[in-house]
Amino acid sequence: MIESLAELVGELEKHVNELRGAGDDAKLLAATSDAADKIERRLEAHWNDEKREALKAIQRLMFNAAADCWPGWSVRDEPANLHNLLAARGLAERSVRLVRGLGLGRLREGTGTWLVGAFELALGRCTEASSIFSVAREHYVAANAPDLVLLMEGYIAIVRQNSKYQFPPDGDDLDQVCDRISAEGFKDGAAWIAQLRTASKVFTR
Repeated sequence: MIESLAELVGELEKHVNELRGAGDDAKLLAATSDAADKIERRLEAHWNDEKREALKAIQRLMFNAAADCWPGWSVRDEPANLHNLLAARGLAERSVRLVRGLGLGRLREGTGTWLVGAFELALGRCTEASSIFSVAREHYVAANAPDLVLLMEGYIAIVRQNSKYQFPPDGDDLDQVCDRISAEGFKDGAAWIAQLRTASKVFTR
C-alpha cells in the first residue's frame, strides 16, 4: 500500500532524528538530503495545506541537521571535515530558501541566513561570512529582535578579529558586544554570550 505524504514525512523525520546526536555527521547529512529529495518528489503540482506542511518539515529537518554539524558549538581537537562542512552548508542554503518561499517571517529568515553565514565562517570565507551576517542582522532588525541583532554584531566582530582581510573599524569588538548583551538583561543573554565566546575560540586562527 502506498503511504500518504504525511506518513512518508513522519517516517523520514523519525529516521533523521534518530541519527541526530549519533556522532556520524556524514550519515546524518546524507540521510537528511535524501529525505528532502524523497519528500519533494512526492509533492503534487498544486498548492495545498498538506504540501505546505511537508515543505515545512523538509525545512526543519535540513536546518536542524545542518546546525547539528556546525563546528562552532564546542572546541574540538580534530579539525572539521571539509566534505561535511560543504554538505551542511548546502542544506542550510536549501533550508533558508524554503523559509523565504514559504513566507515564514523575518525572524526565521534571519536565523536561516545566520546558519549559512556560520558555515562560511567555518570554511574561512571571511568576506562572505561578514556579508551574510549583516543580512541576518537586518532581518532581525525588521523582526524587532534586539537580542539577535546584537548576536549578529557579535559574529561580525568575530569575523573582523580573526580575518586576515581588512574590515572597516566601524563596529564594536567582541568584548564590547558581549558587554552590551549583558547590560540589556535579555532572557537568553548569557547563552548568546557563551555561544559567541565559544565560536571565537573555535575560529580564532
